[in-house]
Amino acid sequence: MKTILKIYLTTNQARIFTALILTGFLSIGSNFTLMKNATATPANLMAESTNEFIKEMTTNNLPRRVEAAVLRDASKRWQISIEDLQIVESTPRTWNNGCLGVSQPGEICTQALVPGWKVVVSDGKQKWVYHTNSNGRLLRIASTHSKGKEGKLPSSVENAVFQAASRRLNLPISQLNIVQAKQRTWNNGCLNLARPDEGCTQAIINGWKVVVGAVDQTLVYHTDASGSALRLNEKKSEIADNGITPVTIPTSELPPPLDRNVIFRQISSGGLFARTYETVLLNDGRIIRYEKGKENDLEPQVWQVSSEQLKEFQKLLEKQKLSELRNLSYPATQGSADYITYTITTSDGTIQYNDVSQNNLPENLQTVVKAWNDIRSDAIANPIPDEIKPLPIPLSELPPQLDRNVVFRQIKSGGFIGKTYETILLNDGRLMQYRIGDANDSERRVWRVSQQKLREFQQVLKDHRFNESENLSYPAPNGSADYITYTVTSDYTTIRYNDISQNNLPKNLQAVVNAWNQIRKSYQ
Repeated sequence: MKTILKIYLTTNQARIFTALILTGFLSIGSNFTLMKNATATPANLMAESTNEFIKEMTTNNLPRRVEAAVLRDASKRWQISIEDLQIVESTPRTWNNGCLGVSQPGEICTQALVPGWKVVVSDGKQKWVYHTNSNGRLLRIASTHSKGKEGKLPSSVENAVFQAASRRLNLPISQLNIVQAKQRTWNNGCLNLARPDEGCTQAIINGWKVVVGAVDQTLVYHTDASGSALRLNEKKSEIADNGITPVTIPTSELPPPLDRNVIFRQISSGGLFARTYETVLLNDGRIIRYEKGKENDLEPQVWQVSSEQLKEFQKLLEKQKLSELRNLSYPATQGSADYITYTITTSDGTIQYNDVSQNNLPENLQTVVKAWNDIRSDAIANPIPDEIKPLPIPLSELPPQLDRNVVFRQIKSGGFIGKTYETILLNDGRLMQYRIGDANDSERRVWRVSQQKLREFQQVLKDHRFNESENLSYPAPNGSADYITYTVTSDYTTIRYNDISQNNLPKNLQAVVNAWNQIRKSYQ
């Protein structure tokens, strides 16, 4: 009984206390009513501000400006109508840095607390998680989720598309995000993105369709399974116009492909003097420049780069992957005049730019252009002495072509004796020497070279690209006399030099000559 009474008293006291509080609220409300009647204008302003604040909030308290920013970004990135997108989740958060908790490798973020939102938007098939600040002016994509079992994007593919996008947009990787990645099966070796007049292998290629996002820009890539092959889907991509948006060079305007012994070619045209020059880098290290359209330009400028410089430049070309910019032109900005247009060609294709747009080119292209300018300037600063500059061998002075069973031939002439000897290496290992003009063939000599030595010499010819050289003569210095001239031939290439200029030959030719002399002296 005492317990029941105690509960009753406690409950009754609580009711009395609650009544007193409500009475106080009513009293305060009456005072506010009186104040409102006495001063209407300030109260109206307060009401309007309150209404605006309420309108600013959605039903889940997400500010409308944040909602609009997220929907607008998602619609633009993935080309989905805003009507098909929906905010499915939103949570207020305080991020621990200026990167909104979504930093990229190597990115430096301001260390400050940033109030904002975690927002999840969906089109019914996928979900995208955004991190924003309080007003939506700053936002980043944190992750992407697809319905169903979608394989994880391999890191090799992710790295490949990040690097390609970074070079294409000239942006650091820290400003890029993978916003969508789907497994795809392509119908051909061109990843369903064949270029004009390109033949594609007809094979099924498993790979990925990857969407890379940046601020106001979207790149869509097709890749193979590992990312070693990728192509940009330009029609599906959206690239901001920075004044030098690249355009495809018409097929009719592309220069001819490189000769097999040419590593790099630059054609410069326009400028104040409207002249056109072609400069090529050959695989023997020579840089040759001549003026196009000048019939009397019989002596082009020739420079020489070292074998080390040549190898470094070739490695750089391979590393920078200019194939991603194949057959693209970066035009000058509107209103530009008297600019010089450069058309460069490598084994990966042709790219065109000018001295006005040069500083705004993709990073990998700028790297190649700078390296080319450096190697050319260095060669010009260290010219080849006139007396050892190579000259084309006139067709009338070329020896007959080799028989198909001949690997290498050397014709030796001049010197004090003035006799001419021909030495040939056959593919069966025989080494034969005879004197040209010897009616009785009395000086013929035959030796046998081991198959191992034969293969080693053939490998030297291949490694130093002897058969890709031109038919050139390296003359003796002016005033020289009684020197011996050597004319060596392999396949369709003939080189002529002498015992005086031998030490000044390009490194690759010296290597072949030294290997040949070792074989010849070993058996003679």
